[in-house]
Amino acid sequence: MAYESAFETFEAAGQDGHARKFSFKRAGFLAAGDEPELYFFDGGARPIVVCISGEALAAWQRAHRYLSREEKIDLAGLFLKGRIEEGGEITAESLRIDGPGLECLIQKLGIPK
Repeated sequence: MAYESAFETFEAAGQDGHARKFSFKRAGFLAAGDEPELYFFDGGARPIVVCISGEALAAWQRAHRYLSREEKIDLAGLFLKGRIEEGGEITAESLRIDGPGLECLIQKLGIPK
């Protein structure tokens, strides 16, 4: 059975109470540092980029299995939704998923190891 994305498109309400629709647009990677994977979402005025640590992702995949494209989109989408609903500042630094965060999101989504 193929994994179906639940967070490719989603709504999230910030502290102001207004819900906005977000949708995944494209993915890429940065060929520098730990070579993070980048997930671009459109949510209005400007694109929002969620970064998944390349080292954290590689370590998890070596220990378990490779994640599908849809699973990684959902990791990034769920993470972004959580950040928006928390109401914190949305900055490049606050949109990075590291090792412990990655494991937590995988568990929340119920992605099998």
